[in-house]
Amino acid sequence: MDVVKGLDLTGKIIVMTGGHTGTGREAAKAFLSVGAKVIALAPDIEWAKSNLKGLKNVEIEYLDLLIPSSIESFTQKFLKSNRQIDILVNSAGIHNTPLQRDARGFERQFATNVLGHFELTVKLIPALKKANGARIVNLSSRGHRLSNVIFEDINFEHTPYNGMVAYAQSKTALSLLTVKEDELLQKYHIRAFAVHPGPIPTSDLFAGSMVGYSPEYKVNLSKLLAVTLRTFYATEILNFLRRPKNIGDIYKTVKQGGATTVWAAVSSDLNGKGGLYLEDCNIAPIVPIDSKAPFGVRPWALDKNAADKIWKISESMTGIYYKE
Repeated sequence: MDVVKGLDLTGKIIVMTGGHTGTGREAAKAFLSVGAKVIALAPDIEWAKSNLKGLKNVEIEYLDLLIPSSIESFTQKFLKSNRQIDILVNSAGIHNTPLQRDARGFERQFATNVLGHFELTVKLIPALKKANGARIVNLSSRGHRLSNVIFEDINFEHTPYNGMVAYAQSKTALSLLTVKEDELLQKYHIRAFAVHPGPIPTSDLFAGSMVGYSPEYKVNLSKLLAVTLRTFYATEILNFLRRPKNIGDIYKTVKQGGATTVWAAVSSDLNGKGGLYLEDCNIAPIVPIDSKAPFGVRPWALDKNAADKIWKISESMTGIYYKE
């Protein structure tokens, strides 16, 4: 709310994956508070309706990042409405899941976090062009520091699977896609930014990640736990208990986590800029590859050659090719 104070987004259309949970929901509430329309894309319509209940100027649409046909259905419906998209926020994601593959045989975290958002973004480019000044915000993570993209074995067909490494490579890939999107689209006044929302122990990310392999009751328990922890100030308590070890590595609430997403979407400080990795409502410093710091972006996540490579790989894996 601090980020949008004094702004007027009346008439702006913001399309969001993950806009109904965690940091995405807090970002959506901030956008709505200053007049924007939010279109929340969700694989679970009932959960989205429950979480966004009472908020005005929200449209909820079905979209599952693992199901290409659902992406096609939404994007065609939206493009036929002839509306612009002022801000596209790719906030949804899954984290550290067991090895699973989608219907195409692709590793599930890469398919969800990277390929689903790649396809959604490319198909919505015509609507982004209509805004004449749109922004794309991709939710990366400081987890990117744990791994570059494993270009020779993205799907872990030969490499021993590690859930956190798979997550890390997906978040590195999202940062690289940001670099390429900004390069390709800035001539249409579309700029792209990657965001690290912060370490957020009370996020709904963990519950959402369980969908598809855990029983429904466990997913619901995880959702309830996240709500309970937020209600009883668990983030603040954890930070207090971790002192002084948490200096420079402070857990964030979901509201604090959503702040950098909102800043990336609306801040005038970013006018004329793009292809950047952001954290703490600022442009993150580039730190050495071997840095142990809990902040900053590792060079591999902004490498232009790697960005070219991941763009071509995403086109090949999805069969979706961007044409000028």
